[in-house]
Amino acid sequence: MRPHLQLGQSSVRWGAAVMPSLWILLVAQSCAAQTAPELGTLRGSVTDSSGAVVEAAIISLQPDGSTDQRTTLTDQTGSFHFSAVEPGAYALTIKAAGFTDRNTNVSVISGENPPLPPVALQIAPASTTVDVGLPPHELALQQVHDEEKQRLLGIFPNFFVTYDPNAAPLTAAQKFQLGLRTIIDPEVILGNAVGAGIEQWHNTNRQFGQGMEGYGKRFGADYASSVIHVMIGHTLTQSVFHQDPRYFYKGTGSFGSRFLYAIGTAFVAKGDNGHWQPDYSDMVGGLAAGEISNLYYPATSRPGLRAFHRFLLGFSGRASSHLLQEFIYRKLTTHVPKTLARSQPVLRDGTPVSLFSVEDLRSATPQSARPVTFVLAKDVEVGGVIVAKTGTKVVGQVTYTAVPSAAGTVDSMHLSLENVHLKIGETDVPLRSSPRKAGADVLEYRWLEDTGRIAVVLYVARDVTFVPAR
Repeated sequence: MRPHLQLGQSSVRWGAAVMPSLWILLVAQSCAAQTAPELGTLRGSVTDSSGAVVEAAIISLQPDGSTDQRTTLTDQTGSFHFSAVEPGAYALTIKAAGFTDRNTNVSVISGENPPLPPVALQIAPASTTVDVGLPPHELALQQVHDEEKQRLLGIFPNFFVTYDPNAAPLTAAQKFQLGLRTIIDPEVILGNAVGAGIEQWHNTNRQFGQGMEGYGKRFGADYASSVIHVMIGHTLTQSVFHQDPRYFYKGTGSFGSRFLYAIGTAFVAKGDNGHWQPDYSDMVGGLAAGEISNLYYPATSRPGLRAFHRFLLGFSGRASSHLLQEFIYRKLTTHVPKTLARSQPVLRDGTPVSLFSVEDLRSATPQSARPVTFVLAKDVEVGGVIVAKTGTKVVGQVTYTAVPSAAGTVDSMHLSLENVHLKIGETDVPLRSSPRKAGADVLEYRWLEDTGRIAVVLYVARDVTFVPAR
């Protein structure tokens, strides 16, 4: 029994030693629970200078000395609310489209804090950094007017070249306008007159004869050929095939890359959709213009061989012209608009765009689908220039399908995108849910506070060009 008694005595001694420690631990936990600060709340409202409420203003709350940040949006009454806020000092930032940002310091105490005084936002001054308000056809018209001023050595027209790599596509009417402006240019008429005089001196096309009658025939034939070449070879067929008649100056890269580009563009043309295509318009237009021009000249034999030669000469002629444009004519061309001589800002394919939904998505029903409006969560910048400010309402829409869990919550909501086109000014910005075109169409999002709104990142679906302010 002695061993049993000894074990009992040891247990008693251990219990006597441990009990004070347990008591101290329990007291410490009780004191910690009593001294832990109670979380607080923060609420307020946002108006404009006239007192009207501002909906969908972005409210950011950041603790002093910390990079953590909580964000919410004002509702239809212009109110916002943060719950479960740790007591302390915070920086409150308010952003809304069309208004100047507002920053203020607030303090949060335990429990329910009194509402903040209404925050009045001031209207932001007009910005002239970037003009995104020109529709493509108006931008193209402005570019045509600029191109009509381009002249080699300040004399000879050099209209069918653009020094803007992202020039807007021309309408059919604008293509005809550029062609008409070319054929009525005094220098073009004078050039044909001089050419006819040289032909008469060399007695080219003897059938025309000599004297004023012969000169008139030569001048008429030459000018008619120029008109047909421009209006059919550079206007009509380009309108039919929806291709751009202009040479797109490259101007950057190595000599070899520019040389290959100039040669290559003799075989391809930029379509009105912005993509490079086989140059059907110049091939068909050049042949048609050449055959029609022959009606004004004395008949020649072997028309089939003549057409084949003209077909080959068309490629070599375009290649030679493009090489001159790429390496020589740019230096000799006057009145090149400065805004066109430099690259316009381009919002690149795959650029992330952060958005907040405006509507409360908790009311979604199973398998429902409806448009959702967003606001920009961050400024959209192109080349260091802001083209859309935080808080800007997005005109484009997203459809979604709510798939609640078995418990009936919306935590398992599945969002899907269908033909999303956001709008910045008059410029459409198509978006997709994946950073890459071939990526999975899975939308990643998070709930925004307890408002039923979501924060989501979408991606630009193609290059979008903006227009620098003039």
